[in-house]
Amino acid sequence: MEFEPLDCPLPCEFVFRLLAIGWSLVNSSKKFRRHCLPTLLCPGHGLYPVPLSFPGAVGAGEFVSPCESGDNLGEPSALEEQRGPLPLNKTLFLGYAFLLTMATTSDKLASRSKLPDGPTGSSEEEEEYLEIPPFNKQYTECQLRAGAGYILEDFNEAQCNTAYQCLLIADQHCRTRKYFLCLASGIPCVSHVWVHDSCHANQLQNYRNYLLPAGYSLEEQRILDWQPRENPFQNLKVLLVSDQQQNFLELWSEILMTGGAASVKQHHSSAHNKDIALGVFDVVVTDPSCPASVLKCAEALQLPVVSQEWVIQCLIVGERIGFKQHPKYKHDYVSH
Repeated sequence: MEFEPLDCPLPCEFVFRLLAIGWSLVNSSKKFRRHCLPTLLCPGHGLYPVPLSFPGAVGAGEFVSPCESGDNLGEPSALEEQRGPLPLNKTLFLGYAFLLTMATTSDKLASRSKLPDGPTGSSEEEEEYLEIPPFNKQYTECQLRAGAGYILEDFNEAQCNTAYQCLLIADQHCRTRKYFLCLASGIPCVSHVWVHDSCHANQLQNYRNYLLPAGYSLEEQRILDWQPRENPFQNLKVLLVSDQQQNFLELWSEILMTGGAASVKQHHSSAHNKDIALGVFDVVVTDPSCPASVLKCAEALQLPVVSQEWVIQCLIVGERIGFKQHPKYKHDYVSH
């Protein structure tokens, strides 16, 4: 069976390698076969139909593609209807740089529980929730690239600043590293529906009409809209203490510095032989692994000791908040 790629600069050898990988995934996973999309999604600029003569073909008239969403849409036209076509305007997103992230399962469950009328929400909220097009990061990246958008694989403040406009694309407000970094740096967080609608119209829509919320405020007990912000941790000197190197010390150091902190020192909880001059810091951000010696010294100096949730709430509100405004700001808080 002959087929032609849709305007993709990738060499054929690479394309067929993708096809081979796709088929190996199909053959090794019944779940994958059951939920795959009808086309092979190329990380270049196009969709590739899978030839049925490949070993392990699913069946006559079927196409297979690697996908993240688990949707089985059946027809290529349904794919475009659900997620929007590739833009006909090849410069639709020219000058824009994009970061992409997506909500975790816990993010989605938390959002559903925050709907106005309880866990299920009002019928109007429920209907609006169900009408949102499904989000597939890989397909959205192809749409953005096809319109000359530049995809940032990771947060890079210098690259963001050189772009005409840098945006984060996500399916909802979430608690991911990229989302927090964008809140800290003031980069707008925009719904993937903006990409969908812009591609459908083949005209750039106003992204401000698609802004995602900053997140859920514990103190106000409601979801707060995203607002332009600048340096929520300006001039703050922070000591980070944890036994988690990557998921705490490095993570929050990067976020705090991006948010304008004057300095951030990382201290591993197991480093008992290292003396720390706590008097030079404004706050200690830590977790239950914080050594008793550090806590005792901080108490003597009347130095605030808070959890990572305090940092998160500052990002959501867009400014520095009180250290004792909520029980979850305690470093040893345990949910019941």
